[in-house]
Amino acid sequence: MANDDSRGDPALALAAHITSARFADIPADCIDAAKRDVLDTFGVMLGGSSAPGIAELARVTHRWGGLEESSLLVFGGKMPAHHAAMMNSAMGHALDFDDTLDRAGNIHPGTSVLAASLAAAEASGAVGEDLILAVTLGLDVSCRLALAAHDDRGWHRTGTFGIFGATAAAGKLLVLDERQMVHAFGIAYSQAAGNRQCITDGALTKRFQAGQAAHGGVLSAVLAKEGFTGAYNVFTGRYGFFPMYQPDGYDLAPIYDGLGEVFLGNELSHKPYPCGRPTHTYIDAAIELHRSLDLTNFAVESIEVTTNEDTYRAQFHPSMINPKPQNQVESQFSLPYLIGSGLALGRVGIDQVTDLENPTVLAMADRITGASREDAPKGWGKIEVHLSDGSSRVVELAPPSGSPVNPLSAVQLEEKFRDCAAHALIPLDPATAEAIIESVLCIQDVGDLSELINLACH
Repeated sequence: MANDDSRGDPALALAAHITSARFADIPADCIDAAKRDVLDTFGVMLGGSSAPGIAELARVTHRWGGLEESSLLVFGGKMPAHHAAMMNSAMGHALDFDDTLDRAGNIHPGTSVLAASLAAAEASGAVGEDLILAVTLGLDVSCRLALAAHDDRGWHRTGTFGIFGATAAAGKLLVLDERQMVHAFGIAYSQAAGNRQCITDGALTKRFQAGQAAHGGVLSAVLAKEGFTGAYNVFTGRYGFFPMYQPDGYDLAPIYDGLGEVFLGNELSHKPYPCGRPTHTYIDAAIELHRSLDLTNFAVESIEVTTNEDTYRAQFHPSMINPKPQNQVESQFSLPYLIGSGLALGRVGIDQVTDLENPTVLAMADRITGASREDAPKGWGKIEVHLSDGSSRVVELAPPSGSPVNPLSAVQLEEKFRDCAAHALIPLDPATAEAIIESVLCIQDVGDLSELINLACH
């Protein structure tokens, strides 16, 4: 779709919206949705602090030193705001336990937006009301841009699109004017990057790409505040973001539709399992089977997973099936392994994607074979289990748990936070975890954000 010249580049409309928005303009349900997302994202940052790759990033950033302006969660200490944003965002994505917009290529907007917001808020002395407004706006920007790009070319949307949401949030907290905000988007465009090859290869750069988006968002806002300039026709110029990154598939309408009235943070899903979002429907089905079958008295003889052709080729073809992942990234995207865990244990949690040697899970995963149905639509699938007594049970996939139509309850979100806090590199004591939950749920009334942030630092 070509740029609508009557409206100019979308960066102009986004900048005008962000810089003029006030907390009082945001509907109450959108504020509540943002607080749920902050609680969920804050929790997975804590849980991700012990994940592979995070200690290495921490050593590098600490070695660099610099201005002590924003806090590193769990590890403690302060560092330049853009470095703190990178670290906290990478932690938030390390377990693949963070939010998603399911209908936009499963972008994870929360970790880069919240990390950039925490860093910018602490550096600038912002209060809780400012933070929740910035988060609401940043989530909305990331989601709108992701929805505009419908041709999936292998970009890691969390990094590639997320940098703009992080920039919007950081720019709001640093009180950029409209022109500065446009330039901040332009500076962000020069840093926008991320690909899914790291997922295919089981590399740690997947979590780094989310951190890179938060880092770039803060840096873009700071540079723009200083008068540094970036491309002005950011999204639809001759060499703008969409013509360059999505030449065969984009539609600008989702960027403009309801801008300032509808906030897409309301549509985010919160994950019940720490793994790739498309796997969740299979895990839901596997756990349902675990609960309904008599696995105490009868052994599983075989498991057949029937899917559409694309999923079969990627996960269940004999040349691709991977029932024994070699590292955490592989475990988070191996459907045979995740289904095996759901069937064997009735659970897929942090321990299950990090402990890869459970013999019960591996034996179950090894019994899985795949099949494809030629006319099956994307997302369709079923799992059929045959037991040693001759009985069998089939479950078809349903909409995944954690979605807006099947959301996690407040109790489930709080329990997920506690679980993540207990899995932090330095586990939080229960009283501290409860204090953070209480503070986040009334964050708009928090006058000194450093008190909240300090609860999660050592």
